[in-house]
Amino acid sequence: MTTSETPRTEYHFNLTVQKPTPGGYIVADGSGCITPETGWTRYDTFRAIRAEYAKQQPHLAGAGVTFLSLEPNQL
Repeated sequence: MTTSETPRTEYHFNLTVQKPTPGGYIVADGSGCITPETGWTRYDTFRAIRAEYAKQQPHLAGAGVTFLSLEPNQL
């Protein structure tokens, strides 16, 4: 690694979504880790998390996000 390269940080996230249904609402959550690409913004990372969540949970695609926690995955 050269001195101009910054090590990429892994982040842990928690995401809660809500989607209307004929009988009320579905509320679901998920968590995981992501290492954003160099130059990504918080918004870019959020979009990547949402896209992956929708791919894994297709019935929740388009759900509204009610909570997102995104923090470095270290103690």
